[in-house]
Amino acid sequence: MTDITKYLTPIDLERVGFMLDVDRFETWGDKIDMYLEGKSFPKIDNSIDMAILGVGEDRASVDNQGCGFAPDRIRFCFYSLMPQDENIKIIDIGNIRLGQKVEDTYFAIGEVVGELLQHGIIPIVLGGSNDVAIGVYQAYVNVAQIINLMNVDSSFDLIDEQEKISDKNFVHKLLCNEPNYLFDYTHIAYQSYFVDKKALELMDNLRFEYKRLGAVQNKLEAVEPLVRDVDMLLVDIDAIRASDSPASFSPHGLYGEEFCKIVNYAGMSDKLTSLCLTGLNPIKDIGERSAQLLAHSIYYFIEGYLWRKKDFPYKDKENYYKFYVQTEQENVDMVFYQSKKSSRWWMEIPCPQESKHKYLRHYIVPCLHEDYLSAMRGEVPIRWLLAYNKMNL
Repeated sequence: MTDITKYLTPIDLERVGFMLDVDRFETWGDKIDMYLEGKSFPKIDNSIDMAILGVGEDRASVDNQGCGFAPDRIRFCFYSLMPQDENIKIIDIGNIRLGQKVEDTYFAIGEVVGELLQHGIIPIVLGGSNDVAIGVYQAYVNVAQIINLMNVDSSFDLIDEQEKISDKNFVHKLLCNEPNYLFDYTHIAYQSYFVDKKALELMDNLRFEYKRLGAVQNKLEAVEPLVRDVDMLLVDIDAIRASDSPASFSPHGLYGEEFCKIVNYAGMSDKLTSLCLTGLNPIKDIGERSAQLLAHSIYYFIEGYLWRKKDFPYKDKENYYKFYVQTEQENVDMVFYQSKKSSRWWMEIPCPQESKHKYLRHYIVPCLHEDYLSAMRGEVPIRWLLAYNKMNL
């Protein structure tokens, strides 16, 4: 086991503003085993479900200096909430010790998150600016796991006008990273007036999926299979409208309820193994409403996790109904699965036999019942086509 304590600093409850051992109903703050000064480090083993990790890094932020103070504000709001279930085990391992350079912080994040992943623990990473995702992604590289990543943000962080990493170009850095363990990238809730057309062209060329804010809001349930297919969920608070989150900059965006539902979908996914909540600047917040909203999203993430059915079909196909749909393409039939446990749907993507082991977690793609119905009408679902092209071209 790697000694990750050298990368971490304990939680200062006085700074957080939370008091232990007071007369009140039990809250999450009373229930969580925290890394505190003078107290032993929480046990890290397979019995732990989730670990909260603060990353107060904002040196790569272009115009959001101060978001490094966010982790403790989110902690305070979450600690004050009532726990849902006695069986779930969550620890708080403190904050990443910031490195001399931003890249040193990314390295530390990768080491800590990698250790958590190897024990089957889901890290809930509280940023900091959204470029902390580079460190979380590095953890998957460290354990040699090919992943799918989803970014919920009002804009695409693909600007690459300078070599220096920032929260405005970190996605481009991820896409160009070598060795590359990123199989798929999905972006949802973007707002067109914040996105350059060249960024959309790049997404099309790379066969990555993206959805505008309006499309997400018109049919929120269509986001569920997209979230169900990702390993790492990155959320920037600017995806939420300012009326619901005063620290956000745009009058448009997801409503708080929509945002929490998306994070709830993530909790429900058997595949998802990390959650990053970034971009909150307490200096811009009013009455800690934005911090409270992020705390509530953690609550909904846990609620989704408690609903997990362990029904991802690559593990056990006997608990599924299997449907074949003929296509006009020679020797290619669409195969759909419906879970007997949850009634959710997946579609199997034809994959070269020599690549099946490599893409074991990726050639069976979550979908909606509507995708099966459209296939029955002779229409090829877009998600099927995108995945097919990735694996066969």
